[in-house]
Amino acid sequence: MVIDKTTGRGCAWSIASKTVTKRLIAENIMDKLIFIKTRPSRFDLLRVVNYREDTYVMLQREHELSGEPLWTPSFIDTEIWGQAVSRFQSFEKLDRNVEKHLLPQMDEYLQNIPDTELASMTRDLLIEHGVIHSPIAQRAGDTYYFNENEVYTLDKASQLFPYEKRIKYSLFKVEYETCFNMNVWHKAVSQFEVGMTLNECIRIFLKTEMARGVPRATSDIDRLVQYIAPARYERVPENKNELTFDRIHITVGLPRYQFNSWEDLQDEVKKYHHEIYQRVIRKLEAERPFKKYGVPLNSLVLSDVMLLYNYSIEFIFEHKCQEIDH
Repeated sequence: MVIDKTTGRGCAWSIASKTVTKRLIAENIMDKLIFIKTRPSRFDLLRVVNYREDTYVMLQREHELSGEPLWTPSFIDTEIWGQAVSRFQSFEKLDRNVEKHLLPQMDEYLQNIPDTELASMTRDLLIEHGVIHSPIAQRAGDTYYFNENEVYTLDKASQLFPYEKRIKYSLFKVEYETCFNMNVWHKAVSQFEVGMTLNECIRIFLKTEMARGVPRATSDIDRLVQYIAPARYERVPENKNELTFDRIHITVGLPRYQFNSWEDLQDEVKKYHHEIYQRVIRKLEAERPFKKYGVPLNSLVLSDVMLLYNYSIEFIFEHKCQEIDH
């Protein structure tokens, strides 16, 4: 299931990650072993721990297993849980992992959450981030805010909140959360009316959409290939002909924090090596500098491919026949 955070309902579903996380903690997930990945010479273990006053998924490497069983929650299907935790990222907060990897597989759970509960979860998040008595909108010199009774209120002539040209930098916002889309919130705010309660405004938010339809899900290969840099053309010292080249270098950028280990990244690169190569070829073929050389693509051969420790792949192409007119 794709959770579309260009809609208020999609944001609320993402906020449900915090509720699921609380249930996991209530079922004693802390310090428990949740996943094991076998490596040629070791085992990568994932545990949930307290770190910097928050709850994180952390990686632990061992050469032997202690026989400790894998922890599983009682309220989530075992197969769904197993698939999700296999994608959990270490050194990332538990609720972010739940939002990114577990919730999209819990479509039945999300579809069955009543609107009252979605509104309640959204309200909790907004209050936690200070929505009460913060400027929500300013128009024509007036400010609008939620008072202590959670009622949308007009501050005439901005007596409580001085009107500033750069007010957008001091308006209420939810910060450091991936589950909330401020653009959807701003669109919903334009429909709020003085006298509405916070819950009534949240119901408007739940119905707000930035765009119609569900966005295309990002594929694994799209997440893997971050960018393909422009080709770099190289001539050996003996080649004085500036209209030719001897080698072409193309760099493909890879994600730094998407995988739990270097071996995981290697496995993913091996899995999609053909697709990556095809993207590199299409990029090279479309580049204007390459076209200027007038060299047929089929006259080149891939001479080397290197996975570098700066999280990139280096492709090197050379002429099939090295007898180039220098």
